[in-house]
Amino acid sequence: MLRWGWGRIAARFAGWIAIGLGLLACGMPAIAAPADAARGRALYETRCGGCHERSVHARGARSAKSFAQVRAWVAHWDRQTGSLWRDDEIDAVTRYLNDRYYRFPCPDEVCGTDRG
Repeated sequence: MLRWGWGRIAARFAGWIAIGLGLLACGMPAIAAPADAARGRALYETRCGGCHERSVHARGARSAKSFAQVRAWVAHWDRQTGSLWRDDEIDAVTRYLNDRYYRFPCPDEVCGTDRG
């Protein structure tokens, strides 16, 4: 009969917990990084630039009155055009447009501490 002391049991248990947490972390998405405005620009120019030009965003009577509304418009047109961008891509395009044209306060979950 094997004799296990509490120290050995605790060490083995801690090892299994560490392995389990490591495997869990591999399957979990990483904490969201701030949206990348340069990536947003590339996505925008590729998918939107053919129909939109500076005048759409620079006009005086803008539909969007906040960062959230700019994001809502990006998401709306993403669905309308069938682009099916991921949330991080929508955030990146929104950040690009906001940095370039709108200048609304950018939420921490999108911009983090990097404000452009």
